[in-house]
Amino acid sequence: MSPIVLIPPTHEQSIFAFHVEEPLVRRFLEYLEQKGLTPWRPPAPLEKTAEDGADMIQIEVETKSTEGMLQDLINEFLHEEE
Repeated sequence: MSPIVLIPPTHEQSIFAFHVEEPLVRRFLEYLEQKGLTPWRPPAPLEKTAEDGADMIQIEVETKSTEGMLQDLINEFLHEEE
């Protein structure tokens, strides 16, 4: 499973959210800011953990970007982290 998962808007949530493993949060936030995206509100811990036990953090962003564009950002970030 990817350390960053994109959650698209639903009838319960009107904006995109990223579920990010805690060790990547700071760098991913910096990356999003470089791309012109800022969180809608402060990142918040989730009750679930990653497969490796890392805490998961939710980062919500309000954007006109498409789901595909945001998924490409995740892929690009993860590629740079390798």
